[in-house]
Amino acid sequence: MSYNIMLIKGIINTLVRLIPLSLYMGSIMSSFIFDNKRAVVILFGFLFVEIMSFGYNSFNKSISSANCALVRSESQNLALPAPIPLSIGFFVSFIITDMMDTNNFKPIKFYLLIMLLFITIWSRINVGCHNIIESIIAGLIGVTLGMAYYKLVKDKYQEDDSKSSDNVSTEESKIYQLLNM
Repeated sequence: MSYNIMLIKGIINTLVRLIPLSLYMGSIMSSFIFDNKRAVVILFGFLFVEIMSFGYNSFNKSISSANCALVRSESQNLALPAPIPLSIGFFVSFIITDMMDTNNFKPIKFYLLIMLLFITIWSRINVGCHNIIESIIAGLIGVTLGMAYYKLVKDKYQEDDSKSSDNVSTEESKIYQLLNM
């Protein structure tokens, strides 16, 4: 295999490995800095998925593979409790369910989210973290959890949407002021 293809695959696999942390940190920062209540709702969903996966892994005494690690050394590896396809499936279905529920369907956003999920599943298979069945099942469980969680919290999520539309200009002006200091 050529060096360029291996390099591209390595970059994609690294980005996929970091996406859950990026989503978690983005939700945290958005909720704390901009007081975005919608980010808090999504963050609680991510925490629910991680806690549920931690409980499942503890109950089954699952051991994380070195291929699945976020950070690894010669003696140890560190991985999140939830498989990455589960977390991405949760996020993708939460956002898509919101688009469908609010009649605000955006085809480009939809296809990019679906592509993100497929790339995540492919990446986890490619690095040897999961086989094809495990990756697909994790993604489907994440999709199911994301839809169910959205249905549970949609009133709170949409309520904050109407409030946050008033704050958009304030948030944008804060960012503008910070960038033009």
